[in-house]
Amino acid sequence: MRAKPVRLIRGVGYEPCSPGQADHVTLNIPGPTGQLTLPIIRSGTRDGTGCWTWNGSTEAPTLRPSVLTEGHDFRCHSWINDGEVQFLDDCSHDLRGKTVPLLDFDAQQREGQ
Repeated sequence: MRAKPVRLIRGVGYEPCSPGQADHVTLNIPGPTGQLTLPIIRSGTRDGTGCWTWNGSTEAPTLRPSVLTEGHDFRCHSWINDGEVQFLDDCSHDLRGKTVPLLDFDAQQREGQ
């Protein structure tokens, strides 16, 4: 799984759920961003929502718009397309200009067992 659908339970946190119930999606982005949970919508317009659109796929997720994260010592700007991360030229890290797969949650869980 390359995208983990979750829903936010106020006062509790994120709970795994089916894609149809999700109001957020968690991704494992290679590089300095790491694990990131974004608010999503599955239909309608995202205008004024602050949400990303998500195609509903856990194996080959596509999100819009681009994802930008910045820290004290990095900038990471990318497109998420069909389960891959396209790092843009304004990134400040070694993956700038490359396209790589999102990290797989299932593999990470197997390694941790």
